[in-house]
Amino acid sequence: MKMCYDRVKDGRGMVFGVERSGYMNEKATKRFVLEIAETDKIRIDSAVDLRNLPYPTDLFNHVFHVDLFYFLQNDALIDINRELLRVLKPGGILTCGMEFRRLKTLTDHGILEETQWDPLRYLWTLEQAEFSDVQINYHNDPKMGDYQLITARKSADPLDGQDPEELMKELEMDMKKERLAIAMMSDKKDTGGDFP
Repeated sequence: MKMCYDRVKDGRGMVFGVERSGYMNEKATKRFVLEIAETDKIRIDSAVDLRNLPYPTDLFNHVFHVDLFYFLQNDALIDINRELLRVLKPGGILTCGMEFRRLKTLTDHGILEETQWDPLRYLWTLEQAEFSDVQINYHNDPKMGDYQLITARKSADPLDGQDPEELMKELEMDMKKERLAIAMMSDKKDTGGDFP
């Protein structure tokens, strides 16, 4: 959060932090107590169920997370990613930071299993949640060393990724329903009463 806050503190934007754990929420709030009290640039919220975030649709330009998906089952992860997609603005970007070396160490110590942090698992769940441009990029930083960023985008086109045949079927069904409703209203006028 500090890295994100440092990017917006002297300019435009605001950082929202969301935490499931009450303990971590308290730690983050204490860490940023001055920034929260003295600026309108940072806010920390709680969401016990990440499938139901306390934000309106199409609010954020970016969503960034680390150390999240390893601890979630695939079904929950797809639903959480759909919720992240919901709160992103059209064209918004989701970024997930990973450091394979650290995750491998956690696996060697029995804290995680390699299948939990397999990036292909996360890429698949992002695609299932209807993100587009899902990819992983490898980076190196002189201080941090090697790290990986998984990115995905919310389409700016509301029809992007939808099957044209399915859209036509839905449109045809909507038109049939509308014609039926008009016919029923016309019959109601002609008979001067309600249908039984």
